[in-house]
Amino acid sequence: MEFMILNLEIKKLSKELGINEIHDAYEEVTKLVREPNKRLYKMLYDAAMEIEYKEFGGKKRKEIPWFPKIDYEKCKNCKKCVEFCPKGVYDIENGRVIVKYPYNCIVNCNACSYMCCEDNAIIFPENKIRE
Repeated sequence: MEFMILNLEIKKLSKELGINEIHDAYEEVTKLVREPNKRLYKMLYDAAMEIEYKEFGGKKRKEIPWFPKIDYEKCKNCKKCVEFCPKGVYDIENGRVIVKYPYNCIVNCNACSYMCCEDNAIIFPENKIRE
């Protein structure tokens, strides 16, 4: 997880500093690495909902209310979240982004909301889920 956060920070800093070559390289690598994961998580979605999380009181994933919602008044349908999420939480239906696989979302992760959604259209619960 720390490696992922470091990579996200490098990507974000390179964009803010205008070092386009580094930013673009991270974008390409991210796409290559995440596509197989997204396909796998989508195929195994029903099983993912049944996984028990000891750190959250032994609850099954479907019992943990942590997943994104989209504010369609703010969403510009840029589809960056679809490309960004390594768990394949987002998909496109009828030409617009939807949260199709909410329980694939990593509990307490909200990286998509601040790393790829410039319009603040991705909303998570107010508080992190406690262990």
